[in-house]
Amino acid sequence: MTFKTPTQRLLLLLFALTLAFLTGCSGSARASIEASLPPTATVTQTPTPTQTSTPAFTITPRPSSTPTVTTTPYNTLSPTPEPSPIPEQPAILFPYQDTNGKTVDWSYDHVTRIGYDQFNEVNDLWAFMGFQLLDRAIYHRNLTFLGETITVYYLNVAHEFDGEMVQMQLVLGGTPGKDVAIKDIPAGGTAYVQVQVRESWENFAPFVTHRDANRVYPYRDESYPLYFLKDLQTLLPTLPEEVILLADHPILFPQDDWPQIKLDMSRVSYLAARYQPFFEMDDYDRLTGQSAFATALTDHILNGADMPVGLYAYSSRTLIIIKGE
Repeated sequence: MTFKTPTQRLLLLLFALTLAFLTGCSGSARASIEASLPPTATVTQTPTPTQTSTPAFTITPRPSSTPTVTTTPYNTLSPTPEPSPIPEQPAILFPYQDTNGKTVDWSYDHVTRIGYDQFNEVNDLWAFMGFQLLDRAIYHRNLTFLGETITVYYLNVAHEFDGEMVQMQLVLGGTPGKDVAIKDIPAGGTAYVQVQVRESWENFAPFVTHRDANRVYPYRDESYPLYFLKDLQTLLPTLPEEVILLADHPILFPQDDWPQIKLDMSRVSYLAARYQPFFEMDDYDRLTGQSAFATALTDHILNGADMPVGLYAYSSRTLIIIKGE
């Protein structure tokens, strides 16, 4: 019998295979039959992955912004007095309060501006601080910045930290050159400082004063004039014994502003003089961060933390002189 159609041939093949297995045909017969079958796909079983006990995620805590205060003294600034000896004449404190009812004394500080970063940490801070004027002269020291020498002008003052009077330098400004006398400062911004003189019966509102004194120049209140440093030098000996100094200046700066601050310091000598106490520089004159002093002062003002021992330099963006009787 001849099987012509494919269906007939397939039936014959299935019949022969079944007969071979039922009758226990030999291995060679089975191999021959299997060889005549069409190829079949090979299925590889995927192994089941082994589960572990590793947590889904691990939280790494962000370091705290609270500075660690050590007992190591800060680098001491070496004051360089003017050639003629200046007699001590410490100012005498008198009863005075700001518009908030807060006593204005040698320990006075008041935040005038505060800002936060994306982590809700303070990164922008200005404050008024109160100072005792220790004599009636303007001093100077030399600062090297970006390979250039700047003469820094400052007042000899004291501020009360933790119940103790601490001598400080209150920086007014600076000019290019070494040991440049005030009378020899060239005309321009380096020759000026923003000063307002008030009587003891006048009110002092720290936030309002900060706002008005820092308006852009065309809109600035005329009551916050720019003094020549030489005029301030002449004014100081005429002040009464009872006098309080108040200085407003930034302490912390937003990190995004640091490149512009570095550029400003490189171009404007009085900004280099005022900003220098609040920044650290590396050997290549790059701003590496805010200074330990700026961090410690922030923690003192905001949290009441103790200040380490040292001779510090604060700066004056706006100087308020309050005269007593």
